[in-house]
Amino acid sequence: MPDPSDAGPGAGDSDRRPAPSSGEADRTAVVERLYGEVPFHRRHDLEVLAVTPERASVKLPFDPGLVGNPDLGAVHGGVVSALVDLAGAAVFVGGREAFTPTIDLRVNYLEAAGREPLYATATVDRRGADIGVASVEVESGDAVCATGTGVYKLTDD
Repeated sequence: MPDPSDAGPGAGDSDRRPAPSSGEADRTAVVERLYGEVPFHRRHDLEVLAVTPERASVKLPFDPGLVGNPDLGAVHGGVVSALVDLAGAAVFVGGREAFTPTIDLRVNYLEAAGREPLYATATVDRRGADIGVASVEVESGDAVCATGTGVYKLTDD
């Protein structure tokens, strides 16, 4: 198992902050700035972990106010869906340096999102002139609790 201290400051199991591979533009600061303007993101302490032209990772801390099923203590599916959307958009937001409207969003709920931080990782499937598509995986603890696909408009017209 790799030593988390080898990954640099702030890295480790609690962060899951992937380092951009060589040759990839780090767009994390751009997305942090834009996402920091969104009240929903600020209210729920969304953390942008890393954004490159092909991948984005974000973290949503657990908060009891996000629970949708008190019997299970599970995070509401709408919160998971929102996380899929904003992680998928982050890859394209970073390149445009502007928000991207969502055209379509599909979420597959695989199991309950528990009382752990949620980590979402988006990967670009397609980047066209007008449309971008990203696949997203959301983890709760050590399990993938949801997957999804987001389609985003990349032009302002």
